[in-house]
Amino acid sequence: ATVGEQELHVLGELKGARGFSSLGNLFCQFQFEKGKHFECVGGKEKGQTQVDYPQAGSKEFVWNHPIDLHYFMKSMQGWPSLKIEVWTLDNTGGKILCGYGMTYVPRTPGSHEIKCPIWRPSGTPKEEVLGGGFITSLSWDSILRLCSLDHCSFY
Repeated sequence: ATVGEQELHVLGELKGARGFSSLGNLFCQFQFEKGKHFECVGGKEKGQTQVDYPQAGSKEFVWNHPIDLHYFMKSMQGWPSLKIEVWTLDNTGGKILCGYGMTYVPRTPGSHEIKCPIWRPSGTPKEEVLGGGFITSLSWDSILRLCSLDHCSFY
């Protein structure tokens, strides 16, 4: 780090999800986003967990996906956030979007357990039944404007 730059280390894991009990499998695609005053000098800011197929009757999906990021920062403006997409696989291996979430990296040092609400925009009955491309064609700005909170959570 150069003079005037501070460091931020983000260490943890994407543990799993709850509230998707009607699904047989689940995985997560994630991306950390930050402002222009942050430079990632170590770790991967985006990725995907493995697909979890929990035992019958289980209400939790477990990923335990490690996170290890190192940033240099010149200002707190543009503090990092984590954007999440939760997916399931159909019988043919095709991906079906289950929801979106977003949370900020905590600004205080120490251990934190973060629970991120997951939401899913709903379409017309035809879009809901046929899938169409309604959900997957939305931008993040559209999602944040159109979303309705669901009872699923990401922890």
